[in-house]
Amino acid sequence: MFTSCSSAGGITTFTVAVEEISTNFDPQIAKTSQDLIAVINIFDGLFEKIDGDVVPVLAESYDISSDGRVYTIKINPNSVYHYSGKKSIQEKFNNKPVTAHDFVFAINRTLDPKTHSPYISDFSNVSHISAKDDQTLIIKLNNPDYNFTEKLCLPAAFPCNEEFFKTTGGAYGLSVKNILSNGPFRLNYIDQENGNATIVRCDGNKEGINRIRIKKIESSMQADAYINDEISGFFSYSSKKEDFDKTNVISYNSSNISLVFNLEKDVFSNENIRKSLAWYAFGFENSGANLDAVESCKTIFPDTITLSGEYINKIILPTRPTYMDENSKNYLQLGLSELGISRLESITILMPNDSVYSLIYENINQLWQKHLGQFFTVEYLPTSQIKSRLKKSDFDIAFLPLTPENDTPYGVLDKFSNYNDEVQNQINIAKLKSNQYDAKSNIDYAQNIILQTALTVPMGSEKTLFYYKNYYENIFVDPFNGVVNLKHTTAK
Repeated sequence: MFTSCSSAGGITTFTVAVEEISTNFDPQIAKTSQDLIAVINIFDGLFEKIDGDVVPVLAESYDISSDGRVYTIKINPNSVYHYSGKKSIQEKFNNKPVTAHDFVFAINRTLDPKTHSPYISDFSNVSHISAKDDQTLIIKLNNPDYNFTEKLCLPAAFPCNEEFFKTTGGAYGLSVKNILSNGPFRLNYIDQENGNATIVRCDGNKEGINRIRIKKIESSMQADAYINDEISGFFSYSSKKEDFDKTNVISYNSSNISLVFNLEKDVFSNENIRKSLAWYAFGFENSGANLDAVESCKTIFPDTITLSGEYINKIILPTRPTYMDENSKNYLQLGLSELGISRLESITILMPNDSVYSLIYENINQLWQKHLGQFFTVEYLPTSQIKSRLKKSDFDIAFLPLTPENDTPYGVLDKFSNYNDEVQNQINIAKLKSNQYDAKSNIDYAQNIILQTALTVPMGSEKTLFYYKNYYENIFVDPFNGVVNLKHTTAK
């Protein structure tokens, strides 16, 4: 999570709070929010997403072949690299032009299994990539992909100069001296021990902010830090705008409140165990919640997900799981029998301490105790910490806003493809369709498998809020990775 602050002496600074200071600024590998806050702001790619729209950045123009399989992209010749390390390397690489060859090397790095890029599946459809000349990039796909320009917004498609990369001796992106970037800011300073990093503007834009400061602050302390003007903005699930002075807010729904199981654990790989617990959570139906007072949902897709330019939840309606018409105790007894145990032991629930629905979560836990005779340990944590625990698979059960990797249906479905072969099959078929709308039935089918087998349990909709000081303008938040894009930000 991030936040930020202050302006003094003619230098305008936006301070961003993170749980941890990043140790990785390699775009082909960076994935966590603390990594991406720097990477997104120090690199420019061919395209970027602004408020959900894909807009060209270094792509001056592009052409897609009639069969949708060949992309020819003309690159802006004015983009150059910036470097803050050794003087000898500065002389060679500072202000060196970005070329099509750098994008070829970057995407090939992503596709190389030795890189261990988390983006490899996003670019697995690329059959060949080449540079016709310094300003002309040609990308050939195995199959048409109606989301490919969106994938070119990902950090994995940010340029990487091969000659510079080789000078780093395997340490590319791990320190100031080992990163060569081309965005409006450059990485200037990192102090891991004291939890600070600084990014400075280097494109000469006098209207934009001059500096981004990254500061380690625990999420539970960020609201207080904001009030004390230590930071310029922060993410929240529970704060109210009236709690703060001189504040604007960006509000979005990129996630649904869900009951999430660790499917890698034997007990929750059992479908009947999941159904018995899900019975009290699905859409808050049997949770005891006042459905007139809460915003319930019964779909795995957040409202911001679109399909062929339409909001997916308006064109694909989920089917109510059949297990909701059965007895939850019967599912529990059948599951315990299949596992050869008499009760669920040593289970911990991760529960957000910063959610407006916390009391409902507690009530669901009480219903599990009362009606199923199951007693679980409860651990209260900030939502950001629960999300971090889930990424490391360090949990049993969790209540949390489940956020996809991106704003396509596959950003949600891919989370469950490893646990159900038919979900994976439907995803594969959908991705081969000539346009996204033709994939509607496969996406619908995959969602209903997830709902019917309780791989996750959608409950309600909860907005995420980003508060920031109102003397800043043009701040863009990526709702799917919690990253703040400050490239276009100005201060009054």
